[in-house]
Amino acid sequence: MTTLAMPRRWQLPGWGLCLLLALIGELTYFTITTRYFAANGVPGILVLAEQFAPTGVLALGMAMVILTGSIDLSAGATASLTAIVCGLGLEKGYNMWLCILAALLAGTLVGLANGLLVALAGIDSLLVTLATQFIVTSVLTSLAGAEPPFNFSVTFQGLGQGAIADVPDDVLVFLVLGVATILIVNYTTLGRSIVLVGFSQRAAQYTGVATRRTLASVFTMNGAFAGVAGVLLAAYYNSAQPDTGTILLLPAITIVVLGGVDIFGGRGRIGEVIIAGFLLGYLSQGMLIEGNSSLTITMVTGLVLIGALVLKISLERNFRQALAVRLQRLRTWHPSLSRPD
Repeated sequence: MTTLAMPRRWQLPGWGLCLLLALIGELTYFTITTRYFAANGVPGILVLAEQFAPTGVLALGMAMVILTGSIDLSAGATASLTAIVCGLGLEKGYNMWLCILAALLAGTLVGLANGLLVALAGIDSLLVTLATQFIVTSVLTSLAGAEPPFNFSVTFQGLGQGAIADVPDDVLVFLVLGVATILIVNYTTLGRSIVLVGFSQRAAQYTGVATRRTLASVFTMNGAFAGVAGVLLAAYYNSAQPDTGTILLLPAITIVVLGGVDIFGGRGRIGEVIIAGFLLGYLSQGMLIEGNSSLTITMVTGLVLIGALVLKISLERNFRQALAVRLQRLRTWHPSLSRPD
């Protein structure tokens, strides 16, 4: 039995703390400057998270894919497809849970198809998911027809608009899935395989990691997460539009990158992705309440991402240099630590 060891690729300590402090500063700023941002206190702030929780769910699945060094451009379209599938079933009077199950199954199958093509056929994930994005978009547009499904039952709407102890249901779903993703990535063999594949797929193969199975599993899970996001979107908006999930793709990728996940794979923490989801989500909601246009919000989001990346890279470089100096001093003080000639 092969024992998997986590690769010791250097990672910036405290990036999660930086994101958390930025989130606290952001909430404080909007609370002080924007009248209606925290009009109802903490419950009011939590209610705002209803609108970006599905994006956070999509980002969780995307984070696992990116950790392997891959990408899934079809995740947004998959979320739209699952919303349409669920909405059509509800519109025809089928059992709510059966409709949700069918939606999750649809998303999972799309993810499995992507995973098999990437893992078995060896096609680059960018090309595979770009193609499936076109296919899924065509299918869901055809299914939606001229009048997409809407006006669902109150019970179903509660999944996207209800709350438990002042915490919105979809936010709870986001947090529960976030904890589950942390457990998968940090404490399971699959999670260690995900990081190893992203670190070096060839090295992972040499250590006995089933790279094909890992890739197929990750894309399948991402499809299931997209399915959850689609169901939450349909419940929140009480309708299933063809572009409901498609527009969430770029924000989800932005959350993953802002959360410190290396776009080339092998490095990242899911906890920081969760914080980045709230950071980016509240930034958008705060600016909307201030009366800014969606174009302005998109521009600011891009600037924030660039600024965060510049800051992170600078901190990484400075910390790496400081670490190298300390190691050199250790070798000077302890010659036995020096590399043999």
